[in-house]
Amino acid sequence: MKQNQNFIIPVLGLCLCSPLYAYDSQDDVEIVEERQRDAYAAKGSRLGTFLFYPKMTLDNEYDSNIFKRDSRVGEVDSYIAHFKPGFSINSDWNRHSLYFSLDTDLALYSSQADANNYNDVFVGLGGQFDVLKDSAFDASFNYDKLHEDRGSPDQRGGSTPTFYDNKTLALAYSHKFNRLSVKPAFQFSRLDYEDTPTALGVDLRQSTRSRWEFLTSIRMGYEIQPEYEAFVKFAWKEINYDTEVLNGFSPEGYLRDSTGYNALVGMDFDLTELLTGDVSVGYLYRGYEDSRLETISDVNGFINLTWRPTPLTSVLFKFSRDIGETTQNGVSGVIHNSPSINVTHELLRNVILNVGGSYSYNQYIGFNPNNQVIANRTEREEDVYGVNLGIKYLLNRHLNVEFTYGYESRHTNYILQDYNVHHVMFNITGQI
Repeated sequence: MKQNQNFIIPVLGLCLCSPLYAYDSQDDVEIVEERQRDAYAAKGSRLGTFLFYPKMTLDNEYDSNIFKRDSRVGEVDSYIAHFKPGFSINSDWNRHSLYFSLDTDLALYSSQADANNYNDVFVGLGGQFDVLKDSAFDASFNYDKLHEDRGSPDQRGGSTPTFYDNKTLALAYSHKFNRLSVKPAFQFSRLDYEDTPTALGVDLRQSTRSRWEFLTSIRMGYEIQPEYEAFVKFAWKEINYDTEVLNGFSPEGYLRDSTGYNALVGMDFDLTELLTGDVSVGYLYRGYEDSRLETISDVNGFINLTWRPTPLTSVLFKFSRDIGETTQNGVSGVIHNSPSINVTHELLRNVILNVGGSYSYNQYIGFNPNNQVIANRTEREEDVYGVNLGIKYLLNRHLNVEFTYGYESRHTNYILQDYNVHHVMFNITGQI
């Protein structure tokens, strides 16, 4: 199959929780902005057999509703300055590869700075060892120091963001036998949460969300003909929490340890490079140690398509149906149904236009009103809409500027839980 470089389009994030089974496409699709331009691409500095790519981004953001509150409760807006220094070091070898990356997001708010500022850090280390011509061993380790917004349903009542660390070790081996390919993979994650202060002087016990996650998967593919591959994938996941999980101010905890699987069958294809992507459909299952939490089993699937109507335009469509974690009392998990579309157009060689839309229907599964006393005695459902548009101007290989606008809206069947947010950003990035 044709190998392409990785690129992620910036779109509005809609998922409130991380997906239970992360789906990895066999081949990432190429889009307009991914193409390297000799006149504008960073060349980096050589350090022996490595290339060093430093960068610095300054994001100027206006957020109309930083707490994602219902307008009937009262919205708070803010200017936010994001300082994002970072760098990457990549090997320049004929065989094998090694990389190290460091990215940051140091955010300073003009409104209630002490209660909103955060410093996110993203560290990555990994590489590939080419065993044979058609086989390779991949390994990576990531350390992320992150925050969860105060608008999240899992930390309602917090007077600051919830801070947590995520450490992930991933190992995979891929091999191809003529037309048959196989890829076993293992992933180990550790998440550590900090307790979150409240205006009442009592901390939210967010530390009870700390847990281990173990994911084992195997993918087998068969190349029907060049650029067409059928595949099956099976993943098994186990989640072990350190203790009973507490939500909000409730003294009642839940044993959220769980195990489950996801079985998928799908197709990778490349139709003369005009339409490329992959589609899959499968079945997932999730069982919980706490008998009060309902087992989740349902059909799921993923779609990743890129259509290139002209050499200057790319249309990317994605859809996923997957399970996310949650800590809300009595709720087992969240099924996310999330389609999105993004159009990128090269207006000039150094001017790129971007417009997109997204939607997520979130179903909170297993709510039992008999297990607790709560005002909203119903199973929670959410509709989250998002649109984004932007223009990026590449001045030269060392400097580019970008203007973006984003809108996000959530509608739920819970009282005073709707919100609307407008984001306006002007970004300046310098690189070598």
